[in-house]
Amino acid sequence: MLYLRYLKIYFLLLFCLLNFPGYAATDTLHLVTVALPPLGSPPAQQGFLEQVAREAFRRIGRTIEVTTLPGERSLINANTGLDDGDLMRAPGFENAFPDLLRVPEKIGNMEFMAYSKRTDIKLHGWEDLQPYVVGYSSGWKIFDRNVKAKEITKTRIIDDLFPLLYSNRADIILIDRWQGLWAAHTLGFTVHTIEPPLAQMDMFMYLHKRHADIIPALVKALTAMKADGTYQKISTTTLKLSRPKAVHE
Repeated sequence: MLYLRYLKIYFLLLFCLLNFPGYAATDTLHLVTVALPPLGSPPAQQGFLEQVAREAFRRIGRTIEVTTLPGERSLINANTGLDDGDLMRAPGFENAFPDLLRVPEKIGNMEFMAYSKRTDIKLHGWEDLQPYVVGYSSGWKIFDRNVKAKEITKTRIIDDLFPLLYSNRADIILIDRWQGLWAAHTLGFTVHTIEPPLAQMDMFMYLHKRHADIIPALVKALTAMKADGTYQKISTTTLKLSRPKAVHE
């Protein structure tokens, strides 16, 4: 109980500090993300999202530090101001987390894919999943909303999905294209990527509202990166050239 009391006092003081008029932001912003390689940063190198964000912030005279956290924790930290923002989320999170502001120039695009050992499965929409045993990781709201299946198994982390296939406990697993390919490659699994994607979605950075003043400049930086080829170069080096091999349906 004493520990909880001190914790409450800590958060209260921190809230007061961050919202005090004299509070001055440093040049370094602390961002969080749930993304794993190659979107997040693999060991000893920077992933796609971090490279894009670092360059965009560099162009407006700021630096960033990025920490990987679980999904709900990263949102809470960014929304309360414990961290300065979230590196990549779908549009609409500002409705549930009112202290977060969306940077309206997209940082990337997510393709939500199905993978299987089987080569006979054809999918053209969410409804085609119904006859199968399907696995996906907990916390993926798009799958929670759309998946209706014979049976659904949820795992704690992405790396636990592919063993579901190879132990015949799932016919299909769901994840985004890049993190799925990376995980399969890292674990040494050969997977069939079932095309086309079940869904695609633009993704955005979110910043705590105290950084509202830098959002217009950040939008200009991201737009300029796409116009001058920097964004495409980062995509090529982090995603395409290093893309793990997989079998495509």
